[in-house]
Amino acid sequence: MKSILRKNIFREFRFSFARFISIATLLGLGVFVLIGLKVTGPDMRTTGNDYYTAHKMADAVINSNTGITKADQAYMRQLPHVKKMEFGTSKDAIIKGTNDSIRLNSKTDNLSISQTISGRLPKTKNEIALSSNERSRYKIGETLRLVNNQNQPRISGLKNASYKIVGFVTSSDYLMKENLGATSAGTGQLSTFGVVVKDAFTSTQPTIARLSYNNVHGKSYTDKYEKQVQSNVDDTEKRLNNRAEDRRHQLRSTALKKIENKEKELATQQTKLNQRKKQLSAASKRLKSSKDQLSRAQSTGRIPVGQLSAQQKQLTTQTAQLKAGHKQLSISQNKINRARQIMIDQRQAINRFPAITYQIQSRNDYNAGYNQFGEKAKRIDVLSNTFPIIFFAVAILVSLTTMSRMAEEKRQEIGTQRALGYTKFDTMKVFLIYGTLAGLLGSIIGAWLGTGLLPRKIFDAYAANFVIPNFQTPPSAFWIGISILISLICTITPAVWVTSKMLKDQPATLMLPKPPKSGSKVLLEHVPFIWRHLSFNYKVTVRNLARYKGRMFMTIFGVLGCTALLITGFGIRDSLNGIVNTQYQNIIHYDVIGIFNSHASQTKQNDYKKAANNLSGVKHEATVYYESVTSRPKGMINNQSISMIVPKSDHNFDKFVTLKNPNTGNTLKLSDKGAIITRKMATLSHLKVGDKLTIKETNGEKHQVKIAGITEMYAGHSLYMNATYYHKAFDKRATYNAKMLMLKDRSSKNIDRVSRQLTRLDASVTAVQSDDAKATINHILAGLNHLVLIIIGAASLLAFVVLFTLTNINVSERIRELSTIKVLGFYPMEVVMYVYRETFILSLAGVLAGFVGGAWLHNYIMQTLPPETAMADMTLLWTNFTTSGVMTLLFSMIVMAIMAYKIQRVDMLGTLKSVD
Repeated sequence: MKSILRKNIFREFRFSFARFISIATLLGLGVFVLIGLKVTGPDMRTTGNDYYTAHKMADAVINSNTGITKADQAYMRQLPHVKKMEFGTSKDAIIKGTNDSIRLNSKTDNLSISQTISGRLPKTKNEIALSSNERSRYKIGETLRLVNNQNQPRISGLKNASYKIVGFVTSSDYLMKENLGATSAGTGQLSTFGVVVKDAFTSTQPTIARLSYNNVHGKSYTDKYEKQVQSNVDDTEKRLNNRAEDRRHQLRSTALKKIENKEKELATQQTKLNQRKKQLSAASKRLKSSKDQLSRAQSTGRIPVGQLSAQQKQLTTQTAQLKAGHKQLSISQNKINRARQIMIDQRQAINRFPAITYQIQSRNDYNAGYNQFGEKAKRIDVLSNTFPIIFFAVAILVSLTTMSRMAEEKRQEIGTQRALGYTKFDTMKVFLIYGTLAGLLGSIIGAWLGTGLLPRKIFDAYAANFVIPNFQTPPSAFWIGISILISLICTITPAVWVTSKMLKDQPATLMLPKPPKSGSKVLLEHVPFIWRHLSFNYKVTVRNLARYKGRMFMTIFGVLGCTALLITGFGIRDSLNGIVNTQYQNIIHYDVIGIFNSHASQTKQNDYKKAANNLSGVKHEATVYYESVTSRPKGMINNQSISMIVPKSDHNFDKFVTLKNPNTGNTLKLSDKGAIITRKMATLSHLKVGDKLTIKETNGEKHQVKIAGITEMYAGHSLYMNATYYHKAFDKRATYNAKMLMLKDRSSKNIDRVSRQLTRLDASVTAVQSDDAKATINHILAGLNHLVLIIIGAASLLAFVVLFTLTNINVSERIRELSTIKVLGFYPMEVVMYVYRETFILSLAGVLAGFVGGAWLHNYIMQTLPPETAMADMTLLWTNFTTSGVMTLLFSMIVMAIMAYKIQRVDMLGTLKSVD
């Protein structure tokens, strides 16, 4: 009997193989998406953390706008919780013959070290190790020649302008392949980096301090690690600000003392010069008196000719000496006057002396790559909390229905087995084995693909702009265990539950077919006007839909879920792709902001402004004050970088930036009552019009800014205010330091050309291109698009399998009904349409319901998916709905084509007499 039972179980697999594969596929898809999305974020963070650990990445960095003195270094080493500290220097230059800028960093030994990919690290001052990204352009042994902004091989701060390439390295300070940061060289955007020895720099005073803490625990990106580092940074920031202010006063005092000493020296020189003037004046008077006396004596003839000649000669000599004395006096006075003017200029320079800054930043702030890599992992976490739930919900629902239906189909067989003496457990073995194998097969395949394939595909696309290699995807025992448990519950529990209820009846009762459900009038029959106009086929369809309510709701729900996933997937793609076009065509109109040093001499500033005004190809230009400030929204760990722009004139500012209310579309104007902030910053900070935003400058000073308006903006945080309100909020007048330019030719090549012309000027600090933010957003969106395509593919497969499984159940449980109408003379197509008509109506109802569900799901995800620096367009295109709906209905047609083949092969007579 046991062998017969085993054969019967084997036959069940053979005759219902399509159902077995459907269940396994459904569960596999659910497990695939669940594990794939749940492990990718943590795997990315683990991979990144290992990379940072290998490079001994600093927890924080202190940057100074002046050299860090020995006294400063000693002070910094004594800061609280400092474990290690290493000082370094960096200088920017341009690679000769290109527009590429390069940052030369001093080699480090303990923190943020460089690891060699090939070759070695530099040992002498004329050697360099380049970024590993440059291996395709340069070779070891080549000479790298550098120039300054004026294309001269004299670079301030560097001893050499030519270096021998001795190796290629990676660095945790430069995690991205592009957009490495802002620079004063070239186009204003850093292209690459290199490592040199400290002796390659002319200054012995470092400008960078890297440090690690002894009280931080946990891995990178964990709240435990990030909160403690930020707490340390906040505490240290106050101390460094005080130190910087003390040093500024010290430098001012020292400089003023030197000027005062020089002025005293000039005063002494002036006193001596005045005495000499008096002596020369007296001598001039005596000489004049002597000349007058000689002249009178000569006119009266009272002086001998020889004596006259001697006295005249003596007077001529004295006159020449007096002239020489006056000339020397004039030269000395001019020297004193020039020295005095220099002292005046120096006093004015001291009054304009910039604030000394010791800016300390955590990894999230000083390293854009670190922050963006963590943000990308967070975006996947967001998706992992929504998409897998829907995938699994649909898969679970259909699997429960399929296994329940399978148990009901086995009613007579169960009765026969019980009558033959098989135990209750024996009758359940087929469901236990069938369900276990289907659940395990689906879970294993889903876990295998979800652990290896999906995370790697996401990482390859999502982190394409990062240099972090060796992506690690270890199997997650927790999520694999959860997936297998859910799968087995879905495949075993319903069948065992239904069978247990059946086994309460007598075998004789079970061996008889289950009585069909009694018919009843449907709601539509109570509307005669409609019911009378329906054909027989449609009346049957309506009655069958009402008769099998469970299957109806399962089909509608399954199609609803799949359609909602497709709409959301297509919607995410279109919403994200629309960000860049909307931002840089409808909102941001400027192309370059050229920033100059407001503490430079007035002559250099005027030269910069004149050159900027005379640039060719400029459509509009405006003078603005530009500063990068930060704000930390309540409840967040990281600081948010904000571009603060104060135009000198409000007139025509809309030519550069369109400010408008995101809800009403009404234009916003700068006013004296407050500032305008971008919508994402307002959302992160939970602020509305009338509230105040706290911002912090690089010198640590905090200010509160009243919000007068919130403007639409999709990428980056910005803060706009007029000069009057700036004066009110900051208690000082804006020192305009930038030229905002809108170009006639807005191509990247032309923007680079203009930026290069600006950075050549002596007063230039850097050039900020609108393209920089555009490129960053494009990299983020490209990764999300690849991820969305994977989800769309999985949702499409899910939709097909759901429709196939439910339609197969529908055909299988009504096989006698279909055989009957075939015997009654229905044409083959009529038989197919008998079933497909129901499937199509239910699919259409599911699609329409899916439109509502997809709109809601898209709105929910687009509020949480974009990174902290971006917002998405919430609008769904009509093509998102039509494409998703057409795809789902197309899947139903393909399924019915397969079912039509199955229906045509039905043995009508055998099926009809099977009960007999």
